Amino acid sequence: MPFKQRLKFYGIGFALGLTILVTMCNKKGCAGLNERKAQELALQTWKISDVQRCKLNCLGLSTDTLFMKAVRDCYVDYGKSDVHAEPCGTYVLESAKGVVPSFTLLVADCQNTSQLQDIVTAKTCDCK
Repeated sequence: MPFKQRLKFYGIGFALGLTILVTMCNKKGCAGLNERKAQELALQTWKISDVQRCKLNCLGLSTDTLFMKAVRDCYVDYGKSDVHAEPCGTYVLESAKGVVPSFTLLVADCQNTSQLQDIVTAKTCDCK
């Protein structure tokens, strides 16, 4: 079999395999560890104290829908998080770049619930 014919068969097989691979990957999508954890936290039941609710209102996240969208867009800082803490792992979620005002959430992640422990922001809120 001449080299040109082998190259032609190889090219056809490569193009067919690449087409199948692209089709399969487009359907599933690909999410990194950060995105998956943020989505998992957003889907859980949340326990938010009155003080934390006041801080969320001050940030402009007055409804649960706005808060969940903000959580999905957050970046999980695993360097500051203690994922193996007992009884619940703690995660530090930082707001996405470009979000004004920027904020950091400290979240305790238990089995099916997440508890908002603290909100750190540069914006001053009078919540006590």
